Amino acid sequence: MPPIPKRRKLSDITVGDTNELLYKLEEFRSSLDEGDENLPSGLFSKLQELRDKLEDHASFSKVDPMTLLSLKISSGPLFLINDKRQEVESLGLAETPGCLPIDTTRFLISLVRGHVASVTEAGSRILINMLLLRVVSVMCLGDTAVNIIPEFPLPRTIFNQDSGKCSFSGVVDFLVTKLPARYTEYLLGDPTTALANPSYIQGPTTSNIFEAKHDNVRAALPQAAIAASSYCQLQGLFVVRGVVTSGEQWIFFMYERHTDGTGLVRSSPQYTLGRNLEGLALVLGLLRDSIDNATSSDHTFFTTT
Repeated sequence: MPPIPKRRKLSDITVGDTNELLYKLEEFRSSLDEGDENLPSGLFSKLQELRDKLEDHASFSKVDPMTLLSLKISSGPLFLINDKRQEVESLGLAETPGCLPIDTTRFLISLVRGHVASVTEAGSRILINMLLLRVVSVMCLGDTAVNIIPEFPLPRTIFNQDSGKCSFSGVVDFLVTKLPARYTEYLLGDPTTALANPSYIQGPTTSNIFEAKHDNVRAALPQAAIAASSYCQLQGLFVVRGVVTSGEQWIFFMYERHTDGTGLVRSSPQYTLGRNLEGLALVLGLLRDSIDNATSSDHTFFTTT
């Protein structure tokens, strides 16, 4: 007799296993005759209940590189153009009236480093907040505002793969949205409703995906890519940019949705703030560039070859 496989909880099942189970479950259900009197009472409702639980389990946090491959989402690099490094650092250090000064930003970062435990994502997010607030303060000029939306929920989005359809849902750690300043109160009052109805915002509105991770930042890129892909589908976009970060380490990426249902995520190397914040200017400059060009596939500071 073959050994009995180790039993697993639903929370232990990978996205790939979940999607395979959903496909098999639907195949089994469709083969049954609902009018068959020999079937146990309530079987179809129980099968649907199991399906609902499995679909709920397919969250962004369970995505891995194999999931991207199964969804025909390929990956590629972004290379910083060496001749542009000084320009992007100058952009990161640039000051505007009323902004959070760079010296104050450095001081706040040192406070966080000295007094906040960063062994959890909650601790890392405090450091992330410092950099985002600096960038937001610099970019809020005239009739344009940049706003931070923590824990932004994305509804279930359907993807196609070889074994059938699968769905994902989850929460984006931060959505950074740039829009006409007069809509700031409307956006911050109910971000989900505001961004679900973009036609009621008169003027350009763009958002960036931010995924927080307290360690192993690169490992979070697949789930950030799926979140970006979902956001593109929901908003009717073909490009969205984003960031995966621990606060100390930063990876910048761009997701492209293709008309044939496939996708491409390109990501930068991992940049660090550095012990003496020698990398701060570069990170701040790349953040500004990413937010300013959230839905553009044209690169100013990166090249793909």
